[in-house]
Amino acid sequence: MIRRRSASRILFMALLAGGAAMAFAVHSKGPSVEPLDAVFHIGPSGTIEASLDPPIQGVLRIIVRSGVRAGASAGRPQPGGSAGARPPQSELEPITLEVTQSDRPIPFRLVSQSGRHNLFGGRPSLLVADIDVNDLTPGVPVRVCIHSNLPTSSNSDPPDLEARAYAIAY
Repeated sequence: MIRRRSASRILFMALLAGGAAMAFAVHSKGPSVEPLDAVFHIGPSGTIEASLDPPIQGVLRIIVRSGVRAGASAGRPQPGGSAGARPPQSELEPITLEVTQSDRPIPFRLVSQSGRHNLFGGRPSLLVADIDVNDLTPGVPVRVCIHSNLPTSSNSDPPDLEARAYAIAY
């Protein structure tokens, strides 16, 4: 009887160790990143928009880059600004993101936003936002609208916006 208990314990410990090793292997692979079929079109007043199908699991990640097109007023102060003046709120947040599904606003988590605007030219800005698929209705398209708040002068092109969408499963 004592030998059976010892054998049972050894077998149980071996199964437990095997399960732990499999769990470690599953979690050590890292996230899966898949680009989504999202075509961003130029919309009204400096926006870009896309409608895309939400991923089934994980998060929907939106990555936006904003810069100033060639020929813009980079290197010259913007009209109405001075070196000591605090920029308006729209310049502090150079990119605005709006996510909706069936005209319902969808919450997102701002992962990163960098490249604040300065008065002596537009620096590229980057925005990374995650939308949890639990906040989305499966099979219903998600509308993403991105607006650049970077100022432009009358002799410059509007800021250049570029966006990509990814499905990330952890």
